[in-house]
Formats: sequence, structure tokens, C-alpha cells
Amino acid sequence: MSENRRHFRLREFIDVVWNVTDLDISGEGVVINISKSGLLLQTDRVFRPAESSVVSIGSGIEVLPFAPKQGRIMWLRRIRTPEERLQCGVQFLPSVTDDDFQQWLQSKVDQLSDAGDAKILGNLAY
Repeated sequence: MSENRRHFRLREFIDVVWNVTDLDISGEGVVINISKSGLLLQTDRVFRPAESSVVSIGSGIEVLPFAPKQGRIMWLRRIRTPEERLQCGVQFLPSVTDDDFQQWLQSKVDQLSDAGDAKILGNLAY
């Protein structure tokens, strides 16, 4: 099965906190992958957002302090693990995409292009 994606997805596991302001809900989660245009967020808090809800994402760690902080929830899916979890596709709002973030992402892609082991590439990128 092939996917038509506009941007390369970098697998990057980052612990974050999030909130959906219009629903007054928040929680903790993990960014599963990130791209130029958005990210995949996984959380153990299952909710149903209002159409076009905006999610704010923050991180208490130094790994990604400059990443875009807000995005629109584009889709949701429940996944079954020992506990029920929710994955959200989040598209960054255009006004918050930052040059430092684009440079960080490009440096990660450049590191992948230097990797000689295809098995390593399979673990880091989609």
C-alpha cells in the first residue's frame, strides 16, 4: 500500500503536553512522527474534537523547543493497545511554522541521507 504524502515524515518520539481550547480538555502524549506540515500525536486521553479544533502542543524538554506550537486536528483514530489510545493527525497552522524548526527538520533529514544502513533508515523515517 503506498501513500501520497506531501512531506517526508521523520519518526521522532517526543513527550508533550497538549490542550484543545474549545473543548477545555488537555493531557499528555507522544509525538510519533513530525514533518514540515504537521505531526502525529498519540495520547491515552480519548476525546471527540469539534470540527476543525485547534490543539496547542508544548514540551517540557529541550529537544524541540522551537517547533510549531499550534495545529488543526485533521483526523482521529482509536488504536487498541493494552489501554485504548487515540492518534491525531495535526496540521501546523501556517502562521506558526518557524525557520528554526525547518532547519532542525532539514538537519535530521540530512543525517538520514548520510546513514549507510538501510535498517537504520527504516527505524527513523517513513
